[in-house]
Amino acid sequence: MANSDPPVPQGVVAGKYRLTRLLGRGGMGAVWEGTHTSLGTRVAVKFIDAEYAESPEARSRFENEARAAARLRSKHVVEVYDHGVSDDGRPFIVMEFLQGEPLDKRLDRSGRLPAKETAQIVMQICRALAKAHTANIVHRDLKPENVFLVWDDEEHTDVVKVVDFGIAKFNDASMSSSSATRTGSVLGTPHYMSPEQARGLRSVDSRADLWSVAVIAYRCMVGALPFEGEAVGDLLVKLCTAPIPVPSQIVPDVPASFDAWLSKALTREPAQRFQTAAQLSESLAAVCGLSVRGQHQKDGGSGGYLAVDSGLFRATTGDSQGLTFPVGIATAASAMPLTLLTGAPTTQTPVPSKRGNSGALAATALAVLACLGIGAGLALKFLTASPAVTVAAQPVTNLAVPVPVPPAPVAPVAPVAPAGPSAAPPLSTGQPALVAKPAVRPVVKRPAVKSAQKPAQRPSSDIGF
Repeated sequence: MANSDPPVPQGVVAGKYRLTRLLGRGGMGAVWEGTHTSLGTRVAVKFIDAEYAESPEARSRFENEARAAARLRSKHVVEVYDHGVSDDGRPFIVMEFLQGEPLDKRLDRSGRLPAKETAQIVMQICRALAKAHTANIVHRDLKPENVFLVWDDEEHTDVVKVVDFGIAKFNDASMSSSSATRTGSVLGTPHYMSPEQARGLRSVDSRADLWSVAVIAYRCMVGALPFEGEAVGDLLVKLCTAPIPVPSQIVPDVPASFDAWLSKALTREPAQRFQTAAQLSESLAAVCGLSVRGQHQKDGGSGGYLAVDSGLFRATTGDSQGLTFPVGIATAASAMPLTLLTGAPTTQTPVPSKRGNSGALAATALAVLACLGIGAGLALKFLTASPAVTVAAQPVTNLAVPVPVPPAPVAPVAPVAPAGPSAAPPLSTGQPALVAKPAVRPVVKRPAVKSAQKPAQRPSSDIGF
């Protein structure tokens, strides 16, 4: 231990836990490693510092942390074994001993995390949140320091544990009402709190935790924070007004569809964000190419899938909470594999075509050819049966030529008045008169044309029938 660390408290806590070394310090207390005097198992014992031990608010939050963690039975929430007050008057909580490192330490060491590793961490955080939100508990202080990574030797992977429910909000009448906050009070870590938390609203609900998870995901994949400021006031203003960053413009190797996911997750209007922890985590898993097979089903979540439909990047979940993102943000999403996130595994193998389809295709082709042949024959017969007639140029007299009726109705043309008083034929000038169309087409005798004689060349003034 460093020289600045306090000495190990002597004595036995609650008559059965002997403290051995300091594990870490927080804003209002410290965590010590302890050993069960009879079982020999290791535990973690958290104390409130002496200067806060007499504060009713600090003691209330300490008790809320113990009650919240004890109520949530999940392997992704730190387990609480006991709580009480020590002989010197300090409240304490006895928790499971976690061997590993908090997420902030790993990020300090590596800078960034791969997309799939980020999605796996977020998925486990959201499993803990699904339990908490179902129990009407809002964490309100999610950040990398409160996400502990424990190495599992059997599974050879990290198991995420969410810790520190000290400022949790309980929306349940059966829980302590002392966690309620006054309007205007700001609780949480500024870089990770939602806009409604920054404004001190009492309407903060589970969707504030989802905002914090999105900031954690951004920190893991980009290696920076989405909103930063020189002072707390400047930072809070940016949380509420600054444009949401576009990750792919900062780090080119992040999935292009992560831009759309972040835009949805960090929407300042809570009703337009992801509405459940399951939606947020499963959508991110699909964005990062992680196969998800209904892990949230048993925790009250819903399966979802990621799809590209009609030029929109669209993520849909089983409870009809569709997510639609602008085309410009999700242009590259069309290259992403579509992964169905349900309880049963799915495959991407194309369905093989049946052999019987070849016969149907051949029959269809023959039918089309037959129809084309019949149509050609009918057209040829029609053309040969009605040949065009060419009439040699002759003077036309006393011939009434019917005027074709135009599509639109027109006023009838009056016939040319006769030259004399007698009812002579209407034509006296050698030109045909225009008369109304008769009901029955008159039969016109055409002069016979000898077949051996070459038809005369039609002048431009001939009338063709």
